[in-house]
Amino acid sequence: MHPILFTIKIFGNSFPIGTYGVLMVIALAVGAGVSIVVARRYGYRPAEFWNYCLPALAGLIGGALLAGSLVFLPERIGRGHIDYPLALVSWGGILGILTSLLFMAVKWRLRFLRLADIFTPGSLIGMGIGRIGCFFAGCCYGVQTSSPLGITFTDPIAPASAVRQPLAPVQLISAAFLLVAGLVFLRAVYPRRREGLVFAVSAMAYSLFRFTVEYWRADPRLFALGMSDGQWFSIGYFMLGFGIVIYLFLKRPHPPLSHGRGGIIVYTNGGLDTWNNN
Repeated sequence: MHPILFTIKIFGNSFPIGTYGVLMVIALAVGAGVSIVVARRYGYRPAEFWNYCLPALAGLIGGALLAGSLVFLPERIGRGHIDYPLALVSWGGILGILTSLLFMAVKWRLRFLRLADIFTPGSLIGMGIGRIGCFFAGCCYGVQTSSPLGITFTDPIAPASAVRQPLAPVQLISAAFLLVAGLVFLRAVYPRRREGLVFAVSAMAYSLFRFTVEYWRADPRLFALGMSDGQWFSIGYFMLGFGIVIYLFLKRPHPPLSHGRGGIIVYTNGGLDTWNNN
């Protein structure tokens, strides 16, 4: 579509600004902003919660780049690591941000499931914006289709232009799902709910969608036993979410929040906790 958003000329030199890169910056900013909004419901101050957003963003970017290096390792070896462009893989970003949240939970004695709930809506919305970037860049494209919904990529810079056209708009389908899911879970995440439930349900929902939509993707990636890397990740991610759901419903719930006699609400580690003095 439009891989290059615009070009800046400085001292006679042209510097193209990619649409994908711009949308990725917007995705990171919006995702962090949504997470800060959700964190306020839990008693975190915005300036304080930035201390958690920065490691999470670093983990997300680092994980996505690392996964991209591994998935496209054969291509990198064939063309040379320096000549092959950087690639971001979404499931690597998910693992990266979860690793960062786990590190913060251990290092700063925070509650991992609470952090996971808080970051869930922003992460989904951010990934949705990122998929729009994939559409404009012509990557992560779908299979050839004769459907009226098919998209034809003509820009020679777009990787999708090298295959038979038109293609299924899997990027836009994914973006729509992620944006809607992010808004749904944005309304669902509240301190009164079981910690981790929002994250677990979102993980299962995303896994089922991602596993299914992979059948309509055609961009070259590593495969094993007839399934793509995204499908293998979806299986593991679904099992993680399902395991958390089982754990939450087997454990005893926290006492309900109360302003009345016998209970008080206090803030610890920047978050809302409940103490009962019965």
